[in-house]
Amino acid sequence: MKKILCLFSTLLMITTSLLSPLAQASELSAALNKCRQQQNSVKRLLCYDEINLQLTTHSAATPAPADHTARQSATSLAQQTAVNRSTVVAGTIEADEDFGLEHKKIAEKRVDQLYVTVSNISYSPHKELIVEFDNGQIWRQSDNGYYKIAVGEQHYIKRGMFNSFRLGNDDNNRTVKVRRVD
Repeated sequence: MKKILCLFSTLLMITTSLLSPLAQASELSAALNKCRQQQNSVKRLLCYDEINLQLTTHSAATPAPADHTARQSATSLAQQTAVNRSTVVAGTIEADEDFGLEHKKIAEKRVDQLYVTVSNISYSPHKELIVEFDNGQIWRQSDNGYYKIAVGEQHYIKRGMFNSFRLGNDDNNRTVKVRRVD
């Protein structure tokens, strides 16, 4: 009889210890869902902080005289961590698809070379070339050197390193460094 009573009480303790964290986990997931629905980021953060505060004060306020309470708080903490990890993983799935390709997307949108026709040529007081193209852009020479150019010719502006630009022509190898004025 004592063996059955002891077995029954042990079974009852195990069952309650298993069901209690499940109830806490459902409350925790409901609270996390409530916080997730907040549109304002500050209010959402405060909501998460409230949940964390409740969990820490609950675990600190309840004394741990038995191993059962320690196991229960460890289980709830593990479940909370699992919920937080799943939230983080679900949020970064979209970011993982672009991982390592971010620089290529920027390069796809950027034009590296532009062909334009010269519509007007003038010189600055320091004998720097100022060229106006048919698309309305005005470019000014930013280094020393001679560059042969005439109205009506087609030239290219090529992107260089460190956001620099070179004005050139397919008919010769000579280029000159330029910067955009307008």
